[in-house]
Amino acid sequence: MRRPTVIIFDVNETLLDLAGVRSVLVETLGSADRLAEWFLRLLHGSLVANETDRFRSFESISVEALSAMAHRFGLELDSSRADEMVAAFRSLPAHPDVPVALDRLRRHGFRLAVLSNGSSIGIAMQLENAGIADRFDLVVSVEEAQRFKPDPAPYRLALERLGVPSGEAVMVAAHDWDIIGARNVGIGGAFVSRPGSVWSVPDPPPTIVGDDIMSIAEQLIEMGFPPGQ
Repeated sequence: MRRPTVIIFDVNETLLDLAGVRSVLVETLGSADRLAEWFLRLLHGSLVANETDRFRSFESISVEALSAMAHRFGLELDSSRADEMVAAFRSLPAHPDVPVALDRLRRHGFRLAVLSNGSSIGIAMQLENAGIADRFDLVVSVEEAQRFKPDPAPYRLALERLGVPSGEAVMVAAHDWDIIGARNVGIGGAFVSRPGSVWSVPDPPPTIVGDDIMSIAEQLIEMGFPPGQ
């Protein structure tokens, strides 16, 4: 992978800790162990939306997934609980390593961007509430492309908005499918192996792998300053 000029970050799990969502799931479904299933249902809903050309917000799909699980376990899900889920997503804390790592990357001349499956309003609130909104040069929501990652459209939109070719960008994510989607349009990848994040697809993992954002940042910095810096 050539030295990037732009680093594009996923948000949920990659930058932000899902602990707040976990607590809502415990209150609603009775167990934190059901987080993985809920997240899989969320991904399933976004992929179905892509395949059927029926885009709707990430928040809507997250509530739909929660409702389906509540029904499965014979539990009631009222509107207030659904509102709590959306509020929990919008108030997630940043992982402790994130602010310092982002600042370090900025000092070394990298442009930083966000590409998330969340809504524009939702992402703005997430980054602001996590205290990291001012670190990014660009924030892109998939709702602008009306397609969820890993569809190529959101990645291409991000490149267009950034004004860079795919070879000058790298996608940092804690999800293998997110990086595979980036690779499909020529963007490099860096995998964050957060607890529970496993590279599980047949494609080989990126050469840049780390257990947190600081580890990823150090590896990118070691590649040298971005071209022109």
